[in-house]
Amino acid sequence: MAVTVAQIRDLLNRPRGLNDGTINEYITIRDAEVTKKARGANFGVVDNAPTTALKESAVKLLVCCDCLRVLIDTVPAWVPEKEQGTQDIRYNQQLKSFEKQALEALRTIEEKGGSAFYSGKTDTRLETGATPSSKTIITTTHDSSDDLSGVLSD
Repeated sequence: MAVTVAQIRDLLNRPRGLNDGTINEYITIRDAEVTKKARGANFGVVDNAPTTALKESAVKLLVCCDCLRVLIDTVPAWVPEKEQGTQDIRYNQQLKSFEKQALEALRTIEEKGGSAFYSGKTDTRLETGATPSSKTIITTTHDSSDDLSGVLSD
């Protein structure tokens, strides 16, 4: 299922003054952006890749933000003067809400927001009761002058 103009219009409560061409262009732009930012199954964890539904949700929220910005900028062109203040306030409130949700959706699908990967045993992740293979342990002490110094011990 792809993101459609009708879905965007429904999310925005079918506003006046927003044409299909504008929505289609924003869908194209944001779809490419989300696809680029989405993490893949790169680190050996196949289940880590975001689902198509998550990507589409991010696209929808981002496109809604873009469309609301267009509506805010063009309110004077199609809304009578006595209604402009009300519409402007309403669109700004919707924009704040959609921006917050869009940021959360992007963080969910981005590499840095939800990456996980598999690795074997390392010195920092050992089974219970195992000891590191290295005999040199580096410890750090903190003195009153806020300068950190490393101390080597056998």
